[in-house]
Amino acid sequence: MPGTHNKAQLPANPTLKEINWYKKQINWGELPPFYHMIASSVSESEGILNHGFDNAVKRLIDTSNWNLDTLDGHVTNLGEIVCENKPRIALHQSFTERGFELWASPYAKDSLVDQYVKGNRFMEFKVWDPITMKNLIRINQLHKFIAFYFERGDKADKALILHAHKVVHKIITFLQRELNVVKLGGVTIKDFYQLCEKDSRACSDEIDLAKIMLGEQIKKE
Repeated sequence: MPGTHNKAQLPANPTLKEINWYKKQINWGELPPFYHMIASSVSESEGILNHGFDNAVKRLIDTSNWNLDTLDGHVTNLGEIVCENKPRIALHQSFTERGFELWASPYAKDSLVDQYVKGNRFMEFKVWDPITMKNLIRINQLHKFIAFYFERGDKADKALILHAHKVVHKIITFLQRELNVVKLGGVTIKDFYQLCEKDSRACSDEIDLAKIMLGEQIKKE
Protein backbone atom coordinates (compact mmCIF):
# COMPACT_ATOMS: atom_id res chain seq x y z
CA MET A 1 0.00 0.00 0.00
CA PRO A 2 1.26 3.51 -0.82
CA GLY A 3 2.72 5.28 2.19
CA THR A 4 2.97 2.15 4.33
CA HIS A 5 6.76 2.36 4.42
CA ASN A 6 6.54 5.76 6.14
CA LYS A 7 4.95 4.15 9.22
CA ALA A 8 7.20 1.11 9.46
CA GLN A 9 9.68 1.09 12.33
CA LEU A 10 12.57 -1.27 13.00
CA PRO A 11 13.19 -2.08 16.72
CA ALA A 12 16.59 -1.31 18.25
CA ASN A 13 17.56 -4.97 18.56
CA PRO A 14 15.24 -6.74 16.11
CA THR A 15 14.64 -10.45 15.71
CA LEU A 16 14.80 -12.01 12.25
CA LYS A 17 11.01 -12.10 12.17
CA GLU A 18 10.85 -8.37 12.89
CA ILE A 19 13.46 -7.61 10.22
CA ASN A 20 11.47 -9.62 7.66
CA TRP A 21 8.28 -7.82 8.64
CA TYR A 22 9.98 -4.45 8.25
CA LYS A 23 11.39 -5.46 4.86
CA LYS A 24 7.90 -6.30 3.68
CA GLN A 25 6.56 -2.95 4.86
CA ILE A 26 9.11 -0.98 2.85
CA ASN A 27 8.92 -3.28 -0.15
CA TRP A 28 5.21 -3.32 -0.98
CA GLY A 29 4.48 -6.40 1.12
CA GLU A 30 7.04 -8.68 -0.53
CA LEU A 31 10.44 -10.16 0.25
CA PRO A 32 12.78 -9.87 -2.76
CA PRO A 33 14.20 -13.26 -3.84
CA PHE A 34 17.82 -12.37 -2.99
CA TYR A 35 16.86 -11.06 0.45
CA HIS A 36 14.67 -14.12 1.06
CA MET A 37 17.53 -16.49 0.24
CA ILE A 38 19.84 -14.78 2.74
CA ALA A 39 17.13 -14.61 5.41
CA SER A 40 16.41 -18.33 4.97
CA SER A 41 20.09 -19.22 5.41
CA VAL A 42 20.32 -17.04 8.52
CA SER A 43 17.17 -18.66 9.91
CA GLU A 44 18.55 -22.14 9.28
CA SER A 45 21.81 -21.25 11.05
CA GLU A 46 19.96 -19.67 13.95
CA GLY A 47 17.88 -22.80 14.43
CA ILE A 48 20.68 -25.34 14.74
CA LEU A 49 20.95 -24.76 18.50
CA ASN A 50 17.21 -25.19 19.03
CA HIS A 51 15.84 -27.62 16.47
CA GLY A 52 15.99 -31.36 17.06
CA PHE A 53 17.41 -32.09 13.63
CA ASP A 54 20.85 -33.64 13.30
CA ASN A 55 23.55 -31.17 12.34
CA ALA A 56 27.33 -30.70 12.53
CA VAL A 57 27.21 -28.72 15.80
CA LYS A 58 25.28 -31.47 17.57
CA ARG A 59 27.72 -34.08 16.26
CA LEU A 60 30.58 -32.13 17.84
CA ILE A 61 28.98 -32.04 21.29
CA ASP A 62 27.78 -35.65 21.16
CA THR A 63 29.73 -37.14 24.06
CA SER A 64 29.19 -40.68 22.76
CA ASN A 65 31.68 -39.80 20.01
CA TRP A 66 34.30 -38.41 22.41
CA ASN A 67 37.50 -40.34 23.06
CA LEU A 68 37.12 -40.95 26.80
CA ASP A 69 40.67 -42.29 27.22
CA THR A 70 42.19 -39.11 25.83
CA LEU A 71 39.79 -36.81 27.69
CA ASP A 72 39.99 -38.58 31.08
CA GLY A 73 36.36 -39.57 30.85
CA HIS A 74 34.22 -42.42 32.08
CA VAL A 75 30.66 -43.74 32.01
CA THR A 76 28.77 -43.58 35.32
CA ASN A 77 26.53 -46.31 36.73
CA LEU A 78 23.59 -44.37 35.30
CA GLY A 79 25.10 -44.50 31.83
CA GLU A 80 26.12 -40.83 31.78
CA ILE A 81 29.38 -39.82 30.13
CA VAL A 82 31.58 -37.61 32.30
CA CYS A 83 34.83 -36.08 31.05
CA GLU A 84 37.49 -34.13 32.92
CA ASN A 85 38.44 -32.43 29.64
CA LYS A 86 36.61 -31.38 26.49
CA PRO A 87 37.70 -32.07 22.92
CA ARG A 88 39.90 -29.39 21.38
CA ILE A 89 38.79 -27.80 18.13
CA ALA A 90 39.85 -24.92 15.92
CA LEU A 91 37.18 -22.68 14.40
CA HIS A 92 37.69 -20.83 11.13
CA GLN A 93 35.39 -18.24 9.57
CA SER A 94 35.62 -17.88 5.81
CA PHE A 95 33.98 -16.31 2.77
CA THR A 96 34.01 -18.71 -0.17
CA GLU A 97 32.31 -18.65 -3.56
CA ARG A 98 29.32 -20.21 -1.79
CA GLY A 99 29.03 -17.54 0.91
CA PHE A 100 30.02 -17.28 4.57
CA GLU A 101 31.04 -20.51 6.31
CA LEU A 102 32.13 -21.55 9.80
CA TRP A 103 34.46 -24.55 9.85
CA ALA A 104 35.66 -26.78 12.68
CA SER A 105 38.76 -28.97 12.85
CA PRO A 106 39.85 -31.32 15.66
CA TYR A 107 43.34 -31.89 17.05
CA ALA A 108 45.46 -35.02 17.23
CA LYS A 109 48.28 -34.16 19.61
CA ASP A 110 49.26 -30.69 18.37
CA SER A 111 48.20 -31.12 14.73
CA LEU A 112 44.90 -30.25 13.09
CA VAL A 113 42.98 -33.05 11.38
CA ASP A 114 41.35 -32.38 8.01
CA GLN A 115 40.46 -35.86 6.78
CA TYR A 116 38.36 -38.84 7.82
CA VAL A 117 39.84 -40.48 10.91
CA LYS A 118 38.46 -43.30 13.04
CA GLY A 119 39.85 -44.92 16.17
CA ASN A 120 43.02 -42.84 16.47
CA ARG A 121 44.14 -42.84 20.11
CA PHE A 122 45.63 -39.34 19.80
CA MET A 123 42.43 -37.73 18.50
CA GLU A 124 39.81 -36.57 20.98
CA PHE A 125 36.87 -37.78 18.89
CA LYS A 126 36.28 -41.45 18.15
CA VAL A 127 35.36 -40.58 14.56
CA TRP A 128 35.99 -37.41 12.62
CA ASP A 129 34.17 -37.13 9.31
CA PRO A 130 34.79 -33.76 7.59
CA ILE A 131 31.82 -34.30 5.29
CA THR A 132 29.35 -34.21 8.18
CA MET A 133 31.30 -32.42 10.93
CA LYS A 134 33.55 -29.72 9.45
CA ASN A 135 31.14 -27.23 7.91
CA LEU A 136 29.07 -26.01 10.87
CA ILE A 137 27.05 -23.28 9.16
CA ARG A 138 26.76 -21.62 5.78
CA ILE A 139 24.98 -18.39 4.87
CA ASN A 140 24.57 -18.65 1.13
CA GLN A 141 25.93 -15.79 -1.02
CA LEU A 142 26.31 -13.44 1.95
CA HIS A 143 29.38 -11.82 0.39
CA LYS A 144 27.35 -10.82 -2.67
CA PHE A 145 24.49 -9.59 -0.48
CA ILE A 146 26.84 -7.34 1.51
CA ALA A 147 28.22 -5.93 -1.73
CA PHE A 148 24.65 -5.44 -2.98
CA TYR A 149 23.77 -3.53 0.20
CA PHE A 150 26.49 -0.95 -0.43
CA GLU A 151 25.30 -0.53 -4.02
CA ARG A 152 21.58 -0.08 -3.46
CA GLY A 153 20.51 -1.73 -0.21
CA ASP A 154 18.21 -0.42 2.51
CA LYS A 155 17.92 -0.39 6.29
CA ALA A 156 16.38 -3.87 6.37
CA ASP A 157 19.27 -5.33 4.37
CA LYS A 158 21.77 -3.85 6.83
CA ALA A 159 19.76 -5.18 9.77
CA LEU A 160 19.80 -8.68 8.22
CA ILE A 161 23.60 -8.56 7.81
CA LEU A 162 24.02 -7.42 11.41
CA HIS A 163 21.69 -10.18 12.60
CA ALA A 164 23.71 -12.77 10.66
CA HIS A 165 26.82 -11.59 12.52
CA LYS A 166 25.02 -11.96 15.86
CA VAL A 167 23.86 -15.48 14.99
CA VAL A 168 27.41 -16.58 14.16
CA HIS A 169 28.70 -14.99 17.38
CA LYS A 170 26.05 -16.85 19.38
CA ILE A 171 27.02 -20.20 17.85
CA ILE A 172 30.73 -19.59 18.47
CA THR A 173 30.00 -18.64 22.09
CA PHE A 174 27.98 -21.84 22.49
CA LEU A 175 30.85 -23.94 21.11
CA GLN A 176 33.35 -22.19 23.39
CA ARG A 177 31.20 -23.22 26.33
CA GLU A 178 30.64 -26.82 25.24
CA LEU A 179 34.09 -27.59 23.79
CA ASN A 180 37.68 -26.47 24.14
CA VAL A 181 38.04 -23.94 21.33
CA VAL A 182 41.81 -23.55 21.07
CA LYS A 183 41.87 -21.35 17.99
CA LEU A 184 39.41 -18.93 16.41
CA GLY A 185 40.43 -17.27 13.17
CA GLY A 186 39.47 -16.24 9.67
CA VAL A 187 37.40 -13.37 8.30
CA THR A 188 34.30 -12.43 10.28
CA ILE A 189 31.13 -11.00 8.79
CA LYS A 190 32.01 -7.71 10.49
CA ASP A 191 35.49 -7.75 8.89
CA PHE A 192 34.06 -8.31 5.42
CA TYR A 193 31.35 -5.67 5.95
CA GLN A 194 33.90 -3.06 7.02
CA LEU A 195 36.12 -3.93 4.06
CA CYS A 196 33.22 -3.40 1.65
CA GLU A 197 32.29 -0.21 3.50
CA LYS A 198 35.83 1.09 3.07
CA ASP A 199 35.81 0.24 -0.65
CA SER A 200 32.40 1.87 -1.02
CA ARG A 201 33.64 5.07 0.58
CA ALA A 202 36.72 5.05 -1.62
CA CYS A 203 34.54 4.74 -4.73
CA SER A 204 32.29 7.50 -3.43
CA ASP A 205 35.30 9.77 -2.86
CA GLU A 206 36.50 9.11 -6.41
CA ILE A 207 33.08 10.02 -7.78
CA ASP A 208 32.95 13.19 -5.67
CA LEU A 209 36.45 14.15 -6.84
CA ALA A 210 35.45 13.55 -10.46
CA LYS A 211 32.39 15.78 -9.99
CA ILE A 212 34.53 18.55 -8.52
CA MET A 213 37.02 18.37 -11.37
CA LEU A 214 34.20 18.25 -13.93
CA GLY A 215 32.62 21.28 -12.29
CA GLU A 216 35.89 23.20 -12.50
CA GLN A 217 36.22 22.35 -16.19
CA ILE A 218 32.69 23.58 -16.86
CA LYS A 219 33.46 26.87 -15.10
CA LYS A 220 36.59 27.36 -17.20
CA GLU A 221 34.61 26.81 -20.38
